[in-house]
Amino acid sequence: MVTVYKQEIADWLLMEYHAALHAVREKIRLFEQKYSQPWSEFKQRVEHAAQEDFSQWDDYIEWKAQMKMFSELSTKIEEVRLGHFEIA
Repeated sequence: MVTVYKQEIADWLLMEYHAALHAVREKIRLFEQKYSQPWSEFKQRVEHAAQEDFSQWDDYIEWKAQMKMFSELSTKIEEVRLGHFEIA
């Protein structure tokens, strides 16, 4: 019989989530570097542009997805840290 403790699972989950968060942060950093501005400014510029730039819209969609993933992973990390998860 193998015994696995909840804290071991929490540690494993935190490692996985932090690794994913690091990858997302890097993608966000690359967008910030490419456009020399944070998400909030880029979002405003693209949404209010007089003429559509399809390349920027592609980046907008990807950047927006990365921002959502960042938020979701941050929430998951906090939940695990607080012990708010179940083992089935």
